[in-house]
Amino acid sequence: MAEDRVVLVVAANDDVGVDRVERLLRLQAPHEGYQVMRVDPKDIGDLTSLDAHIRDGEVSFELTVQGQTADSDRIHSVLWRPQNPAPEGQTQLEALLRTCKDILWIGGPEAQFRIASQAVQLVAAAKAGLATPHVAVGIHPHVLARFEPAFKSGVRFTKWGEPLRPGPGGGLDETLALEPTLVCVEHTPFDYRVRLVDVDGHLFAAKVPTPFSSFSMTEEEKLAPMEAIAAIPTEVQTAAHLFAAQLGLPYMVLDLAVTPDGLWWFQQADAAGDFWKLELDTGQPVSRFLAPLLAGRRSTR
Repeated sequence: MAEDRVVLVVAANDDVGVDRVERLLRLQAPHEGYQVMRVDPKDIGDLTSLDAHIRDGEVSFELTVQGQTADSDRIHSVLWRPQNPAPEGQTQLEALLRTCKDILWIGGPEAQFRIASQAVQLVAAAKAGLATPHVAVGIHPHVLARFEPAFKSGVRFTKWGEPLRPGPGGGLDETLALEPTLVCVEHTPFDYRVRLVDVDGHLFAAKVPTPFSSFSMTEEEKLAPMEAIAAIPTEVQTAAHLFAAQLGLPYMVLDLAVTPDGLWWFQQADAAGDFWKLELDTGQPVSRFLAPLLAGRRSTR
């Protein structure tokens, strides 16, 4: 069968988080008629060439890696693992991929943009039925400070549209340095965290045995293995599907916190989140669902 489709894996060469997906894609490629290409954006202009053309208002490009060439009209899907800070090649490739029609992007910039605002995440989570913390919005931190006694378990301060600060804290002195508008979020004590991976409606969950604040983790805690969670509460499953549907995300990672009474609270979402440690520690086959998604269909989202 002729190779008429191209699946791009855009990730750093040392990013092991996509190795298993890439391997599964390559195993099936000869049988299903597609070509797999892995691109490290740092190599563009050196080991990888990217040539673009504009003709009659239409943009096309060719991407060549180790003798393999992909024409833009053959690109079927992209597994996008952004690097920060973005190398120049990543910015160029992103701009050109945005001109392609009907491709499925997993972790792409458009998906990340949709949930970049913490406000958007909280509203979508609440609409989906996930438990969300109480929030107060204001321009001046002294105004927001009066909500601290009302929130019995303490608060976290953050900028509207920016990621939440991990863990409780973010006092007024620190908050004064932030630009308006500010958000005051109730901090809820919890027993443990849960990482929930959604691959086109298939859910995988693991208990994360580390503190919520990454700043308080020891190196040993960062390497502590996740534990598989066999039973995800039905209401959480339904809410996760509704959350993904609202934002048009075929793939996402949700971080939740479980309180002593067994309630799963929404913390944050990531359209390009990492599933590798969950899969490695728990043996859950995330890659076996993600690879066919990339290979098998075009997105209509």
